[in-house]
Amino acid sequence: MKVSYVLLNKTGKARMIPAGEAWKWTVHVEDASQLTHVLGHLKRQIRDNRLALANLVIERHLLEAETPSEVRFAYKGPIIYDEGIHPQRIIYQHAPSP
Repeated sequence: MKVSYVLLNKTGKARMIPAGEAWKWTVHVEDASQLTHVLGHLKRQIRDNRLALANLVIERHLLEAETPSEVRFAYKGPIIYDEGIHPQRIIYQHAPSP
């Protein structure tokens, strides 16, 4: 299963991504526990680095029928969906075991 998202530094205050840039992550996960770990890490990155979340896509069709109810992603901020966002860096990862 694949999770992809873009993090934007619109404020210029982030430590992780340079001001005005967007970076895209594509993370491959094997199961619901890895997906939960990745989503938790994503929320911490956004909060700690004052970033904006964009173009979040979670391919859940590969999960078993009972698994999606175990996975929750509660994010209070807006998620921007814009095809015009061109990331300056694209990162591919395989999720670590939690």
